[in-house]
Amino acid sequence: MLKNVILLALFLVLGGTAYWLVTKNKPVEDTFAANPLTQFAVQDINQIKRIFLTDRLGNQALVERVSDLNWIYTNKVTGTQYRANPNIIYTLLQTLQRVRVRQAVSKAGEANAVKALASQGIKVEVYDQNDTKIRVFNVGSMTDGATGNFINMDGSEKIYVAYIPNNPGTIDTRFVTQEQNWRDKAVLRNEVNAIEFVEMQYHAPSQKPFSFRVDRLNEEQVSVKPLDGSSPKYTQEQVNQSNALTYLESYDVVSAERILYDKRLRDSIILQPAFATLRYKASYHNEPQEMRIYSLYNPNADRGDGEVGHRQKIQRYFIDIDKDNFFLAQHIVLRDLFWSYDYFFQQGAVELLEDEAQVKEAFQETEK
Repeated sequence: MLKNVILLALFLVLGGTAYWLVTKNKPVEDTFAANPLTQFAVQDINQIKRIFLTDRLGNQALVERVSDLNWIYTNKVTGTQYRANPNIIYTLLQTLQRVRVRQAVSKAGEANAVKALASQGIKVEVYDQNDTKIRVFNVGSMTDGATGNFINMDGSEKIYVAYIPNNPGTIDTRFVTQEQNWRDKAVLRNEVNAIEFVEMQYHAPSQKPFSFRVDRLNEEQVSVKPLDGSSPKYTQEQVNQSNALTYLESYDVVSAERILYDKRLRDSIILQPAFATLRYKASYHNEPQEMRIYSLYNPNADRGDGEVGHRQKIQRYFIDIDKDNFFLAQHIVLRDLFWSYDYFFQQGAVELLEDEAQVKEAFQETEK
């Protein structure tokens, strides 16, 4: 008897596993697919070229495909364009592909659903590669049972409950309209092999000898030159190519902690001497890109040992690109960019301590 029970249990386990393996990648059946008023999903998201979002508070966001991986966000109120946050784009596209209808709103719930769409709804317009509008619908707040969100085709009075199969939670938060969320926080986002040159110019007199320029010669070789006449003397043959190529890899993605919108703060910061100026160019840039880096440094601050003075470690920097691109970034994120000229010529691999304030002891002060 016990043997039969064990065999039955084993059969059920194996059978359940086989069923899961067969069905796990099977598309979710949509019982509302035949109804044109419930065809919210876009199965082929590669055909999407442009998405326009509008909420009831007046926020308007336009995102447009530049390439398979790059999208541009436009603030429709100000007309300013920025690189779109790739994570937000990915989430939005996945939502448009996977959204399904759970059920129609009952007669008894229609009044609340209409009110929810009118007060909190987000209008979504989707265009294909031919600039043809292929979807226009409204996404509202979540239902009372939190089983999904109210949704309807624009111009239709019929309201449904939308959800994403196998994904708990609501979908309205995936349709982002505010600029702070749409903008990419990356101050650098590059294809490393496309970088043509990099210049890091340190401005304090004691730090100028550490300034350098790296030029890519080919996929395996770069040249490294000093930007200051007092730098140590090295020849091109002495360049540690492995170290130099490792340095360029640091220019793929570097993200800021925050985007800053305080104009008065920026105006006061850019009047101060910059810690460093970074210039670089990739093959897809029409002209060199430049950013000015300012250290958050207080020469009168406590160093942590009861003393005050220049050895305070720098934890954050302001990064100024232009009036629309002003950031706060952490040192631990930027430190791999702050090499010294002589690092490119040392025999061993360059290793920076995690809490290192600068690449040289002299970098622990910012001279006025």
